[in-house]
Amino acid sequence: MSRLAPLVTLLSLTACFEPTAPARLYACNDDGTCPARYTCDQPFDGPAVCCIPGVLTCPTLRAPDSTCADGSKGRPYQRDRDGDGYGNASDVVIRCARPKGFAAAGAMEDCDDADVDVNPMTAEACNGVDDNCDGVIDEGLSPREAYLRDEDGDCYPELDGGVLACMAPPGTVRAQGALNDCQPFSPSQHPDAGERCNGLDDDCDGSTVASRYVDTQLLSEPVRFPCLVPNARGVCVDGVLTCPTGAMAVCTALRGPSAETCDGIDTDCDGALDNQPGCGGPPSLVNQPTLRYGGGMVPGGTGLFDRCQKNRVTAAGTNVNGRLTGARNGDVSLVWWAEATSDAGWDLSAENLRLRLSWTATGTSPSATRGLWGIAGTGAGEDGVHPVVYLCGEADSDLVRYRWEQATTSFKLNETSFSGLLHLDPAQPDGGFVLGLGSGFDTRRVRRVEVMVRFLGATYDFSMQPPTGFVK
Repeated sequence: MSRLAPLVTLLSLTACFEPTAPARLYACNDDGTCPARYTCDQPFDGPAVCCIPGVLTCPTLRAPDSTCADGSKGRPYQRDRDGDGYGNASDVVIRCARPKGFAAAGAMEDCDDADVDVNPMTAEACNGVDDNCDGVIDEGLSPREAYLRDEDGDCYPELDGGVLACMAPPGTVRAQGALNDCQPFSPSQHPDAGERCNGLDDDCDGSTVASRYVDTQLLSEPVRFPCLVPNARGVCVDGVLTCPTGAMAVCTALRGPSAETCDGIDTDCDGALDNQPGCGGPPSLVNQPTLRYGGGMVPGGTGLFDRCQKNRVTAAGTNVNGRLTGARNGDVSLVWWAEATSDAGWDLSAENLRLRLSWTATGTSPSATRGLWGIAGTGAGEDGVHPVVYLCGEADSDLVRYRWEQATTSFKLNETSFSGLLHLDPAQPDGGFVLGLGSGFDTRRVRRVEVMVRFLGATYDFSMQPPTGFVK
């Protein structure tokens, strides 16, 4: 087949490109790209063009058989990154013509291709640099003195070798008066370093022992040299390096074991978290022999907001293992409660602790318009949204109060069941509850959980159901 056919095909495929010199070649995109199958090639003194090596002749690229248009094999060119006309002999390409970004063939080598002011034609200056790439620093200039290599940057060199220069070359220090660095690759070990309690010769005096170690510290001082105490657990694993016995450091514990709290930290160092009694509250508030139960009717008014409700009950109901029954006597709210029998109560400060509530309830003689539990909402003639949950301490004023905020899912009218999830940490997703007014109690000593709802019937049967309880 004639070589003309594929050439005609390629020309037809490129008919929409903008042509540029040389003939039949087209300009590269601004980002140096070309259509599929084409390669962007740019000579030193010309525009970047799209070509196909071996099919459409490229300005500098060779054909697949490593030949150029003139039949030669091309010439070597050195990369010239700083554009000073002198290339890097370790970065060489073979091209048919000089490409952009490369030095002319046969150019002298650039000893620093990242600095345009350093090349074989630059005049030598008194700066500690080999400006003219002849292998000698600051030659012909004075005064020159000896500088020694400082590998680790601690200003202490090895006392061998060195260079002469007018100024300190990078990575060197003046040789005059220099002290030998016994560890040239460790910046913390040199003749003026204080001896540390680590088993190493820090000050280069041939010994690992000192009368006073710089890293010995009291346990009351800020921790400068932390370590992990072997075989310790919890907070007892945090230690600090001290030197009580001589040359070798000892990891001494910063803290000893203490009573466990509900903070997600193993403070008693037994390997378990939050394991003191009452941490996180009881997982179930239903039918528990370790709980006291109660409840009944309470009056309305501001007392609903600024205190817990147990001592406001005016018509007590009968609460057996979580089931509260009784009759209405004209009061307006029903409260159910479960209380800890331990004086310590419950520590409810555990991170991300939640209270899950679930109950069934029935009653008699509902209101004709408002049902047994009232109308959800906040407008005139409505009873608000509920339930309301109190976490109570020793005094009635020790409380954190949460209220249900979603009218569409509140306990209302003649409904017979409710289920909700209360995140005790306000920073967590609310689950339907918000932190209510009158709050401000330390939840590490909660004695009682109270649940309050509006009631408008004659008799009630209110029964908490599993899985009501605290969830970590």
